[in-house]
Amino acid sequence: MSHPTSPRPPNILLIMSDQQRADCFGFEGRKLRTPHLDRLARQGTRFSACITSNPVCQPTRASILTGQLCLTHGVHDNGIDLDPAVGEQGFAGTLADKAGYDTAFFGKAHFATYHTFVPTGSPECVRSSANFGPDWFGPYMGFQHV
Repeated sequence: MSHPTSPRPPNILLIMSDQQRADCFGFEGRKLRTPHLDRLARQGTRFSACITSNPVCQPTRASILTGQLCLTHGVHDNGIDLDPAVGEQGFAGTLADKAGYDTAFFGKAHFATYHTFVPTGSPECVRSSANFGPDWFGPYMGFQHV
């Protein structure tokens, strides 16, 4: 007797860039050559009609991670760190804990402030970087691998 195999869950790849105009991609109808991004756009889901409750980077990234408005997660401007306990409950932590995904973050997270006068304990803070040696790869804000 054969047992039906359950389908593999889809891979999820969220690509975000800072200060990138929407018309800078070939898949937006421009004559730019972005074949790899074009293929991802054709085969995946695009968020091409989104709005944000805050126009600056750090609050917007916190909202994407948590699904919460700035008033709820508390990051209403750059320079305000997202509480790690709140970040761990965001989509990355949920995908890892409840759906069995391996989660990873590459690049600039910007859930915490980079330049501070005192160490904050965040791996993103340049003054705290000594606490996170070259063999540290996470976890951070619900992402298992950083």
